[in-house]
Formats: sequence, structure tokens, C-alpha cells
Amino acid sequence: MGVAAEIRHRKILEQLSSAGRVYVREMSQALGVTEVTIRRDLTFLQNNGLVKKSYGGAVPVAPELETSVRYRQTRRIEAKKIIGKLASRLIRDGDLIYLEAGSTCYEIIPHLSERKRLTIIVNSLYLMRRLHELARHKIIIIGGDYRPDQMDMVGPQAKVAIGQLAGFKAFTGADDITIDAGISGADVATVEFAKLALKQAGKVIFVGDHTKFDNPALYKIADIDELDYIVTDARPSKAWHKAANEKNIKLIYPK
Repeated sequence: MGVAAEIRHRKILEQLSSAGRVYVREMSQALGVTEVTIRRDLTFLQNNGLVKKSYGGAVPVAPELETSVRYRQTRRIEAKKIIGKLASRLIRDGDLIYLEAGSTCYEIIPHLSERKRLTIIVNSLYLMRRLHELARHKIIIIGGDYRPDQMDMVGPQAKVAIGQLAGFKAFTGADDITIDAGISGADVATVEFAKLALKQAGKVIFVGDHTKFDNPALYKIADIDELDYIVTDARPSKAWHKAANEKNIKLIYPK
């Protein structure tokens, strides 16, 4: 699959996310390719469990599409790459770091080949797909109850394991972040593990694109007072600059 195909697939999934349905003819015109090519793309996406083909186009496969790691990997990928590069600059040789099991932290990993003697903690087989290539670093995999749709480990065993570690730099994403409610998530198991991981951390770095701001999710993970850095892909609002200054949080974004 070439670069052009990857871009088409991402555009199709973005349209599916916003409209709830895609049509072959409309995508063909929007992307400047033949309808045959779009049908081939939809077949590929269906075979990978990302869409369900329907008459004239495609629809989401199921409600869990919104939370599947394969789907999240395709969303706002350029923003995540920007954040990954910026966040990686906070990592020094010899650091002990924790990477949350999300698609934004996934984009930090390519930059870790530039570092030496890292210890990297993960509870995600999704992240391990990239981490296994970094043989120079020590990797600690947190075990627990495996969730195939998320490709991560959670539950009592995972919480016991992370509770035995401390002092690391924690890079965490979340579903949303607000000044008043802090960072939050929609999945209980993910939130419970994240709470403990951040409690054990020496430094906490939130990584998330601009769409994560000011839309609180259901379950609270942490107050923003607990964050040391916020790394995003666009300049935050004046209110965020004021809050970060008051709470001694460093905002990092493209200048």
C-alpha cells in the first residue's frame, strides 16, 4: 500500500467519522480518483475491520469503531506526529518514561532511537509494535487483562504492577482536557489505570491535539494542577495560557 492509498484511507475514515457514512461517488470526486479505486479502498478498510460496505458506499462497522486502536491511529495523524516530535524533546538520555497506550504516544516512539539508555514502561502491545525495534533501550511491559480492541492490559494485575514503579516521566493522552475538570476519559478501565500511573509519576506530560481541549469526558483522571507539561499541535487560548502560568504548567506547541 503506497502513500497515496494511506492518505485516501485516512480521508475516507475522517469523512465517515464526521458524517456517519461515505459514498463512493462523492469520495471519488473529492479525492480525484476513480470510483473503482474508492471501492477497492473500502474493501481494504472492510477487511481490516474499519468499515462495513453498504450500497453505494460504507458505514461504521459497529459502535466500538470509535474506541478501536486501529481507528484512532488514523485520526488527525499529522497533528499527532507534530506532538510526538515536540514531546520527545522532553526525554533525555537515561530517562525512565511511561507511555500511555494511545495513538499520540505511538508517535513519540520514532524519536526515541535518538536517545540512549532509556527505560520505557508500557501496557500496550500496540506501542510494542514500534518499540521492539529499539533494542538499545530497556522495555518494561505491564501485564494484566488484555483487551483486543485497545491492544492494552488493564485490571487489578496491571494496577499492582504499575504501583511497584515510581519516579518516571509519564506521557499521557486522554479523551479531553479542561481547565476546571482536568483530564478525563470515557472508558472506566483506562481511567483507573491512568490515575494510578500518574500518581506514581515524577513528572506528568499531557499530549493531545487541539480538539481535546474544553470538552470534558465522563470520568476524571487528574486535575491540571497535577500536570507539568501540556504538549499540543496548536497555540492554546489566552485562558489556557493564564491557567498554565498560574499553575506553573509549561505549554509546548508549534511556534
